[in-house]
Amino acid sequence: MEARAEGVGREGSPLLDVVHLRKVYGQRRRPTLAVEDLHFSVAADEFLAVVGPSGCGKTTMLRMIAGLLPPTGGAVYLRGQPVTEPPPEMVLVFQDYGRSLCQWRSVARNVHFALEHSGLPAAERARRVDEALAIVGLAEFRDHYPWELSGGMQQRLQIARALAYQPRILLMDEPFGSLDALTRAELEDQLLDIWTRQPKTILFVTHDIEEAVYLADRVLILSARPARVVEEVRIDLPRPRDQITTRSHERFVEYRNHIYTRIRQETGAVARAGAGPAVVGRG
Repeated sequence: MEARAEGVGREGSPLLDVVHLRKVYGQRRRPTLAVEDLHFSVAADEFLAVVGPSGCGKTTMLRMIAGLLPPTGGAVYLRGQPVTEPPPEMVLVFQDYGRSLCQWRSVARNVHFALEHSGLPAAERARRVDEALAIVGLAEFRDHYPWELSGGMQQRLQIARALAYQPRILLMDEPFGSLDALTRAELEDQLLDIWTRQPKTILFVTHDIEEAVYLADRVLILSARPARVVEEVRIDLPRPRDQITTRSHERFVEYRNHIYTRIRQETGAVARAGAGPAVVGRG
């Protein structure tokens, strides 16, 4: 089992650097430390999964990386430049697709929404919409509305909107967490197929350890809140991945069990300490 405390990308220079990231909420009244010291790198075209105990600060981390939430300390760097606002080449896909989609817009118009302020010619915007819908298998539903689609189809629509924008980096916050097992497996394979055909950097947050091992090149394990990276596990499984063959692989089971044990150690340590919310002293 290859494991390190701090991750580096699979290529020479990282595309994304998260440097000693820290976040404190409510600094005036009972400050709560949500993220303590996150420090890792992500390479170009790498698939990196992040797992950790519930409530450890994974979503907070993604929002800071996306430039939607200012950190209290530390910084995020994209190609060596600090991220202080949402970068144009980065897209965040949320878990709650119901709130992310415009229910009054058709499927095609939802995808087009991502391009309305892009400055692209109308013909190019239309081409990207058609291509994105075809990739996720929603072309024949282009005139439907989100409320007419199943949960899995709505999540496909949210992914199509992100693909039409053609981001360099895709941040995904438990995108399949609310789906049934069969739909989830189908979308996992579809995401891997998209990543193979259109290489990009993916930072994927999930509670599902098996999903993380199945999808990723590396898995970062976070501590209980306040979040910090406690271990990096490089996933040495052959690609392309297959739901039956890969999940039956001896190494797959080893990775799953190792990560599960590590997370249980984190949650157990918190329980033994009787830890409540991490409160920052006023000095």
